[in-house]
Amino acid sequence: MAVDPDPLPPAELVEDLFRREYAHLVSALVRVLGPSNIPLAEDVVQDALVSAMQAWRFGLPRDPKAWIIRAAHNRAIDIIRREQRRRSFLPELATTTALTDTIEAALAPAAEASSQLAMMFAVCDPGLSRETQVTLVLRWLCGLSPKEIGQAFLVDTQTIDRRLHRGRGRLRTLGRLPDVDDLPDLDVRRGSVLRSLYLLFNEGYHGSNPQDPVRPFLCDDALQLTELLLQARTTAHPDAHALAALFCFGTARLSTRMDELGVFVPLEDQDRRRWDRARIERGLIHLAHAATGDHMSRWHLEAGIACEHAIAPSVQETNWDRIIGFYQVLAEQSPSPVVALNRALAVAERDGVDEGRRELLALAQEPKLARYPFYWAARADLERRAGRHAPAREHYEHAIALSRSAAERAAFERRIESLKIS
Repeated sequence: MAVDPDPLPPAELVEDLFRREYAHLVSALVRVLGPSNIPLAEDVVQDALVSAMQAWRFGLPRDPKAWIIRAAHNRAIDIIRREQRRRSFLPELATTTALTDTIEAALAPAAEASSQLAMMFAVCDPGLSRETQVTLVLRWLCGLSPKEIGQAFLVDTQTIDRRLHRGRGRLRTLGRLPDVDDLPDLDVRRGSVLRSLYLLFNEGYHGSNPQDPVRPFLCDDALQLTELLLQARTTAHPDAHALAALFCFGTARLSTRMDELGVFVPLEDQDRRRWDRARIERGLIHLAHAATGDHMSRWHLEAGIACEHAIAPSVQETNWDRIIGFYQVLAEQSPSPVVALNRALAVAERDGVDEGRRELLALAQEPKLARYPFYWAARADLERRAGRHAPAREHYEHAIALSRSAAERAAFERRIESLKIS
């Protein structure tokens, strides 16, 4: 295939292409080879990507995706022929003609969505832990390496390898990847899928990796996979629309969450003119679709809160009544100290700093908040706004001691500096 003479684009562009094609190709080949041959599917794709890296040293082909798909196609046929006698493959791979046709159909663009849907619902098996489900989504549907997943969740690669091993073992019991239409526990799995995608989005939006706390591509992957659910009749659901809305409102603000120095920017200081209005409109459409029926999930409530922030011209003009109402229902449905913390901050905006401070003090004995830097930063912010600089400094220093990344630490240090000039 002809290669353009242009120099290779930046490494991250190639890396992103490989990551996305890894997810597509593994899902497609697992449908063909069967879940018992997941390691083989991974080897085929890895071989294709290595071949591409070698062939592309002097420039990208005109259609990189087609190049990789053709390489994976050829490699899959070679390996299946070689392994035919030793391995158990699906019956449709028995003859050369059938093998070629089946691989061709599986790797065709028209089959991409159905393969990824089947893979997503398979890995979110209720018999697997939530951590394992998210690990499998990150590996097989987002194309992250075990090392990258370990870095994201601050665990060693061996832990990730064990989760992948458990996932492969569970899926090995399946004769083939089931079509979502045939799953008897579709509703249960849908809940697991949505939780996994929510955790995936959070890892991209403000994750645990201290060197790279914001990774927009993970947020985009979470949105793309959520909208994939909405393309099929059986997986489309108001909850999925609500989650997609939440992701749209979040990603619309991503470009303003950190400044050019890599420091987190508080909501009140973000330049709202730079928010992605088209993405916000997309979120509003999803939110409208989510409103069918009388069901209101956690995702509906969180999307409602995010929507109010996204459409408000400023912090002062935000509809804090609605936000507090959403937090109140959320606290009743899914009580947590972090929900209570966020509600207290909304109360401070509506009812005044002293009311918000009173609610934050009531949470002081919550064990989870004691080690949560944003609890102490929230207390510091309210003390600063009330003109009490000494306790504000003390709380900011506590937040700095607990900070999980340089971006967080610099943001809190910047607020201490602001005390000196206020």
